[in-house]
Amino acid sequence: MDRTRRHLIIAAASLAPAALLSNAMAAPPKDSGLSMLEAINQAGRQRMLSQRMAKCYAQQLLGVKVDQAQQLLAASATRFDEQLANLRRLTAAKDRAEAAATYEQLAALWGSYRVAVTAAPNAAGLATVAKLNEQVLATAHEGTQQLEKLQATPIGTLVNLSGRQRMLSQRMAKFYFFERAGLNAPETNAALKKSRADFIAAFAQLKAAPQNSAEVRNWLALADTQWQFFDEAISQAGNSREHDQNVATTSENILDAMDKLTALYTQLG
Repeated sequence: MDRTRRHLIIAAASLAPAALLSNAMAAPPKDSGLSMLEAINQAGRQRMLSQRMAKCYAQQLLGVKVDQAQQLLAASATRFDEQLANLRRLTAAKDRAEAAATYEQLAALWGSYRVAVTAAPNAAGLATVAKLNEQVLATAHEGTQQLEKLQATPIGTLVNLSGRQRMLSQRMAKFYFFERAGLNAPETNAALKKSRADFIAAFAQLKAAPQNSAEVRNWLALADTQWQFFDEAISQAGNSREHDQNVATTSENILDAMDKLTALYTQLG
């Protein structure tokens, strides 16, 4: 890629959040009166937060946008705490024994992961974060699937599918930075490629959904643009500080777009 094209990508990708995505990560409700669709949304967001925190940990270790990474990690941990409390109250109040057990398990895993991922970054800590984030992700995904099954509607499926795209965006960026940090490079690269393939397949499903409103279609188009920027960033030949910063920026932009889309699907219910 020539330098002019690279700068255009970075500039364009940086405009969308300020102009269009300011409401994408609104604070969650403080009470436990969640609709089931909003519960699926929050449950799915827990998956994303597990990956985003690992990404930010690796960014700090590499010295990439350190101040921003610290702020995002702290905000993500707080958000995880809030949503976990919401989901534990919801599943207990509605006597959903299977989901309630999953969120008790997630709470136990989160305690260990929170300590590891918010500690000062080092190489040994990265290995611990790499292990624990996968356990938290798997359990958060199980809870999301259980809530989608309870909802049992096409919109619930779309909320889950769109929400999973948020996770995949951060998972790809996480693997990019893990590889840059020298953590299991061949295995990590394969995992990044699988996450990319999963993202593309799910995006096609979302675009084809008959439930899409005009506003959803508009945001799908914006998300598609942000995806092109992010995909080019993680696919750049060679590694440099400029590439690293580009991945950090575009991963947040595609996340914001997919978070807004997930909120819109939630409202369709």
